[in-house]
This record gives sequence, structure tokens and C-alpha cells, in this order.
Amino acid sequence: MSVDVERLENETISVRPDSGVYATYQRLSYKPWYAIAEFVDNSTQSYYNNKVSLIKAYEGEKFKKLRIVINYDDEQNSLVIFDNANGMELDDLRRAVMLNSPPRNNTGRCEFGMGLKTAACWFGRKWSIRTTMLGSSRELQISVHVPDLAIKKSEEIEVVQRFTDEKTHFTEIKIEQLYKPLKGRTLGRIKDQLGSIYREDLRTKEVEILWNGEPLSFKEPPLLTEDHGSEKQTLWKRDISIKIQNPITSNYLNASGWVGIMIPGSQRDAGFALLRRGRVIIGGPGEGYKPTEIFGQANSFRSQRLVGELHMNDWPVTQAKDAFDWSGDLEELFISELRSNCQEYMEKAEGHRERNKPLDKTEMVFSSEPIKKLFSDKKFEEAIIEEMEFPTTQKPISVQVEDTKKLESVSDTPIEFNLFLGSSNLTFRLYWQDQLSDANWMSVDYPQENLINIYLNMANSFFSEFLENGANLQVLHKFVIALALAEKLARNSAINGLVSPGEIRTKMNSVLRKASELVRNDGL
Repeated sequence: MSVDVERLENETISVRPDSGVYATYQRLSYKPWYAIAEFVDNSTQSYYNNKVSLIKAYEGEKFKKLRIVINYDDEQNSLVIFDNANGMELDDLRRAVMLNSPPRNNTGRCEFGMGLKTAACWFGRKWSIRTTMLGSSRELQISVHVPDLAIKKSEEIEVVQRFTDEKTHFTEIKIEQLYKPLKGRTLGRIKDQLGSIYREDLRTKEVEILWNGEPLSFKEPPLLTEDHGSEKQTLWKRDISIKIQNPITSNYLNASGWVGIMIPGSQRDAGFALLRRGRVIIGGPGEGYKPTEIFGQANSFRSQRLVGELHMNDWPVTQAKDAFDWSGDLEELFISELRSNCQEYMEKAEGHRERNKPLDKTEMVFSSEPIKKLFSDKKFEEAIIEEMEFPTTQKPISVQVEDTKKLESVSDTPIEFNLFLGSSNLTFRLYWQDQLSDANWMSVDYPQENLINIYLNMANSFFSEFLENGANLQVLHKFVIALALAEKLARNSAINGLVSPGEIRTKMNSVLRKASELVRNDGL
């Protein structure tokens, strides 16, 4: 027996997000400069999409290029972004405000159709857009109060229209009642980061970005250039190219750019900048891309000196455009290829020593007389001769140093000590360098048999008390020279090139035991 079951009519479920979603954007994990970058992306993309007509329009205007003006008012707790790009008509404005409404052309910097509204809602409770397109006779304005939208859940926003000159073109975004006022160091970081993010635009001289009236800029890294005589030079900068197959989509991804060695080094400015469509995604002051497989630990020379830029236009990014989507072990593949392209530069960055850096902080504490007495002292001479196994009939040690006046003015040359022992001449060169507080405090190399170079990092906190006291500094000089000599002696006595763990300490003890008997003259 069959039973007829009454058929019910189908229902529908709306998947359209209501306007209450705007309030949730406050909880996004933006950094202020990346949020502001969403607005700058819109301005620059509007310029590049309409470059021909805009350049013609600029000819008869005060400003002859794209001008983006960002003003932050801490008293009013507001942020205003103004540009003289192409502006928007109603359809463009609708897409800018509607959720999940990407632009018709998503191959540029405006890709997901989310940036303007998410960034504006992240910054403040109230925001507005005022705009007019080049060639249009109407100016459009909308205002959004985020808490009201969350309560009313309205799906409509009123557009106010006004007549305007067809030659006018601009967009102004004003954000008020900021959730996160911009204070202190954040203000400086925003300027630095925006200048870095839009370095490519600023290089063209076609784009000007101002922060509270001050033009943003990007300082190019100083790259190592080595002289080889006869006007031959080597610039340590090389083009690199990478091609990787995406393990998820199987399509190929390309990256191209350059790697270089920055001198002087800077932990803050080193690292790769990873760009996409002419705009930095990862990188900038203190934000450089530094995988340990390439840069090593934070106190390595590589971490301070390696620098570069890579353009990765077809690589996937996150919605906030502050990171790449590395799904499917993509980053591991990328790092592996990048490392193979940088091997020579990794080795050079680690091994290079800068030897002629002027010294500012130590002007008042260098004095040649105590050093002369130290190295001419008979007891120290005997200690050196004994460790070096020179005959005791050798001539007394003499010291060749710069005159006192030149030392106190701090020349570009190192502090040099020559120990004459018969036919042998052992030269110590002390280089004081201002690197980073977390860099190595002392480094030594032995470029020639009788030459020892000693590099001291004056920015290291270990030296702070020595640099303020001339007497302490002389003791320090004595110590580091003894340490460098002990390492050389240990190397000389090594078997099959291997130094036993306690050998340097043994040599050091012997040298210091003799040297500690010196009479302290002039505070030494």
C-alpha cells in the first residue's frame, strides 16, 4: 500500500552578509602601515589604470604627478587620505563599499575587493568617501557609521551627489573616532614602512606620497664595492631568477630580482623585500625577510649585510596583502632555491671585513703614550718572546703608532702596533667598528703570516664602560691583543690543523701571566 507524501515547497537561505559584518573588521590583525597601504593601493592602481588621461590632465594642474596626501590629526583623532588619481563613478564606489565585490580587473594591486572597507572599519567607528571621476560632472559622497550598521543591519547606504567641474578628479577618505590612536614610535614606523612598501612607485618620480606634509622616501642600501686597482671594481650585486612549481596547483611561479651585500651592515635594513605587482608584501625596516637557512642567526654578519629585492607577481598572497600564502610547503621550496642563488653572497657577507671605518665615540680616550709604554716594557717583551719562541738576544720591541694628536682625532686608519723581533715583524691592527649591539664583540683574521687584524664592535654593550675610561681602554687593548696572539700560537701548534679545546686558554694564561706583572703607568 503506497502512501502519498505531500511535497513541501523549497526554501532559500540568504548567504549575503548583512552590514553588521563591518563591525567585525575591527578585530583583524592589521598593522597600521598595512591598513593605510590598502588606501594607497587604490590610489596608485587608479593612476596606473588611467595613466594616459591623467598625465594629460596633470599638464594644466598645479601638481604634475600622482599625489597622495595622508594626514593624521591626534587632536581630532582622525585620519584623512586624499589623492588626485582618476576618482570613482557610482559603479566603482558601489564596488568599493559592497562586501565581496572585487574589481573587474583584479590583476593589479586591488584584487579581492575588501581592502578599503576592512581597513577603514579596522581604523575607526566612522568613515566617509568623497570622490569624483575625471570627465564626470558629479561628486559622490557616502558616510558609514560602523556601530549603527551593526545595530540596524541595513543593506543600503545613501549616496549624496553634487555637481562639479568635469576636470576635477580626486578621492578623499576620512576616518574618525579611531579605535587605535597613532602615537610615539608608531608614527615614525608608519612613515618608514610606507616609504619602503611603495619604493617602486617613488623611484619612478611619477608618484608622491606625503605624511602630514612630509614627502615619503626610500633610502637605497649602500652596497659593497671593492677596488682591484687600475680602476677595476666589483659591485656586490647580482641578478637572480627563481622558478618553482606550486605543489598544490601545479602551475609555475616565478621570482626575479637581485641580491647584494650592504656595507655598512644594518640589522634593521638587511634582508629581502618581497614585492608583488610593484608593491612590497614582506620587507621594510626591521621587517626584512630573513630565513635562517640563508641569513643564519641574528648576530651573524649575513644577518646584517645580505640585502635584496624579489618581484613575485604571480605568487598567492593573504587577503590583507601582508604575507604570502605558503601553503603546500611552498616556502620551503622557495628558500631552497633562493639559498642556491645566494651561496656566494652568503659566504662573502660572512667573511668580509671592513677595515677603514672612522671612529666617533672613542675620540677622547685614545692616547698613544700609555700604549708605547705597554709595548716597550721589558717584561712584556720577554713574555712575547717566550711565547713566540724567539731567541732572547733579539732587539727590544719598538712601537710605530700615529702621533697623539692624530690618534685623538680618530683617523680613518686602524690603530697599528708593530713588534720588531729580530728578522721577524709581527703587526697588530685594531679596527674599532660601529656595528650592532648584538653583533660579535670581537673578530680576528690572519691575512698574512705576520699580520693580525682585530675587529672590535664599539656598539656592543660589553665595551660601554671601557669607552668612557681611557685607562680601562688600554687594559682592553692589551687583553684583546693577547687573545688574538694566543689564538695564533694555538694555530701554530695545531696538529693536522686541529686545535685542542684547551690550547687557546693555555696560551692565553701564559701570555696574561707575564703581562699582568707590568707596572701600571698613567693609569695602565
